[in-house]
Amino acid sequence: MTFGTYIKDRKISCMIEIILIVFIFFFLMMFQMNLFAIVYLISILVFVKLVGFLYVYFKKRNFYCSLQESLEGLDKKFLLLEMIERPEFLEGQIFYDCLSECNKSMNDEVFKCQQQSSSYREYIEMWIHEVKTPLAAGKLIIENHPSEIQDILKDELNQIESYLDQALYYARSTSVEKDYMVKCIDLREIVESVIRSNARMLITNKIKVILNELSFSIFSDEKWIEFILQQVVINAVKYRKESKAEIVFEAREEKDRVILKICDNGIGISKRDLPKVMEKGYTGTTGRNYKQSTGMGLYLCKCLCNKLEIDFWIESKEKIGTNVFIGFPRNSMIFLK
Repeated sequence: MTFGTYIKDRKISCMIEIILIVFIFFFLMMFQMNLFAIVYLISILVFVKLVGFLYVYFKKRNFYCSLQESLEGLDKKFLLLEMIERPEFLEGQIFYDCLSECNKSMNDEVFKCQQQSSSYREYIEMWIHEVKTPLAAGKLIIENHPSEIQDILKDELNQIESYLDQALYYARSTSVEKDYMVKCIDLREIVESVIRSNARMLITNKIKVILNELSFSIFSDEKWIEFILQQVVINAVKYRKESKAEIVFEAREEKDRVILKICDNGIGISKRDLPKVMEKGYTGTTGRNYKQSTGMGLYLCKCLCNKLEIDFWIESKEKIGTNVFIGFPRNSMIFLK
């Protein structure tokens, strides 16, 4: 708040003050008072009013400048009230009290929304677990009653289970910190575990899996990493080439991290779609050609990696293939967001 702005804001009251001083001057002149005495009294009056005016200006200026600086320095703007003190002048007190009341009302609404979101997430998680029970029973029935369509039905049930897992992890993605355990993991073991759990899908689709150098230890949560890797594998299978399809796993060591590279020689991602493939629900050109696309797999991978403080990025060329990179920290000091 500049002095010029303050004067402009109070121009009417300033004009009234000037008119009042002029009126007092002429009023005293009417009584034929000594001119020197009149000028002396008017000067004292102007000085007193100017001092009062400047005092109020600087008091308000200090408060509003402090308010603006605090606001600019905050990442979370809603914490502004915690950073400022209640001012001494009346206008500022009214403003502070209104802001305090608004902040309290906002906190109540946020708390209510959080409760509703938490209840909904708990219901979704419970529902998914309930649905998995008849799904497992259906798989068991198929295995005990072999027929020509057994493999087809089992593949469809596996796909349903994959979508259920995706929904479950999406529901939990906002609260990773409540369900994780960071420990030292052998990278080769976790990759082999993901391949074994998806072996039927890989064999059915004639995908060749190549494991290169993977002899590294990483620190992360095994369950969440398996889910991320599984989403990458499912994408590689979904967008494979018709012949000689393959997935290559290899890792390399850098100064402060281990980078896992997952390569496929599938249909790839267009240059136009690549920057957006990790956005929620984005399917792009590939998604329109492949109706199974949900636009959630890579979004979940990126979201979970951000929560776990893991780097995740993609390089791809259309009709050549896609490379997915996951950068794991070399130590156990992981601070979840």
